[in-house]
Amino acid sequence: MSPTVTPHCCGSFVVDAGLLVAGAEGVVEAPSIVSLIEGDDTILVDTGFGPVDRMAELHPSYECHREPGQDVDAILCEEGYAPGDVDAVVLSHLDWDHCYALGPFDAAGVDVYVQREELAYAVAPYPMHADRYEAKSLGREPPWLPVDLTPLRGETELCPGVTAFPTPGHTVGHQSVAVEESDGTTVVAVDAVQTFENVPDDGTPVPGLPMDDLAWWESAAEVLDRADRLLPGHEWDVLDAEPAGLV
Repeated sequence: MSPTVTPHCCGSFVVDAGLLVAGAEGVVEAPSIVSLIEGDDTILVDTGFGPVDRMAELHPSYECHREPGQDVDAILCEEGYAPGDVDAVVLSHLDWDHCYALGPFDAAGVDVYVQREELAYAVAPYPMHADRYEAKSLGREPPWLPVDLTPLRGETELCPGVTAFPTPGHTVGHQSVAVEESDGTTVVAVDAVQTFENVPDDGTPVPGLPMDDLAWWESAAEVLDRADRLLPGHEWDVLDAEPAGLV
């Protein structure tokens, strides 16, 4: 039986539109998305940002918001799972809005995967990236630091029909996940392609503000080449959810 993938809203936050799509002006409300893959294994892609009060302290400009039922435990419960029922968690990257709520998975012995390059950089990022990684250089403890992470080296089949593959550019070691569903390949692109506006109809990808523009361009091209269905990381149109009206 082919695997399936379902995106869920795990909250939302306010962000400068230009961080998502180059040249866009103003601020927008962006969803935080986690994706549940059900196949031979049950796999969760990303775990969202942390408790709203904690985010208000560490990242006040983002105005993080979470409706009841949008936390990871509630999302899993809605689908009939507890954290210990999940076989693996794939972290697309280690930006703060993608990697909180890992404790229950770690306690249950769930494999938590991240690309080796991402982990190596996040341990000691350049100062301009310290806040997004909640780096120790700022006197913080990144949410993934106490977790027993499993580094991946490049493209890796996680179970039949589900493959993690490197898509650097947004960050040094970003990864996406290809899922061979019955009607074609769904790519959980996450921030390799943040919104549908990054891939307009003329076929010319438009970046947000990646760490490496050239690597982002190559990764976006690979994602679009592999995907019959695209799941961006901050796109309302893939969700059964609406903005909370933060802007």
